[in-house]
Amino acid sequence: MAPKPAILCVDDDAQCLSIRKIMFEAFGFQVTTLVDPRQGLRMHATKHYDAVILDFQMPHMDGGELAKAMKMARPDVPVVILSGMPYLPEGTPHYYDRFFCKTESGIKLAQEIQNLITTSSDHRGGGGQLKLSKRLFAAAGIMVGFASQGVQDVRHRLLRRPFLMKSASAGAV
Repeated sequence: MAPKPAILCVDDDAQCLSIRKIMFEAFGFQVTTLVDPRQGLRMHATKHYDAVILDFQMPHMDGGELAKAMKMARPDVPVVILSGMPYLPEGTPHYYDRFFCKTESGIKLAQEIQNLITTSSDHRGGGGQLKLSKRLFAAAGIMVGFASQGVQDVRHRLLRRPFLMKSASAGAV
């Protein structure tokens, strides 16, 4: 079985990180969360991640500065900046692969992370298949965390499509 893609999420809001962790794990990712961008930079330097998701507004170092430091160290690792702002401030260095506003769909974000990992040259394998019961339990957490999207919309999307899940045999040699 192929290993789960590893992602690093850095955000100074611990509650947002908890919700994001539940969501990404439901999509088959292995997730590390950190509230301090300086600690995120240290972890990025010592452990391999298939992708990184950064909040923009954080103390000590904003997401643009952190993305630049991470891309300078490992340009092949996709970096996504996630922010409550609808756009990044003018002059933000463009050392990130994608920008998402926190109000955008969590499903869309997870799909884009999977796409970035798949196209990355350092890709180690696809997401693992999760049991239906675990996916449904995680979906409940997603629905609570992303209530602004509308619970019915999220439930419909989760139960309607098996997105992002690849069979374990697809990555086997």
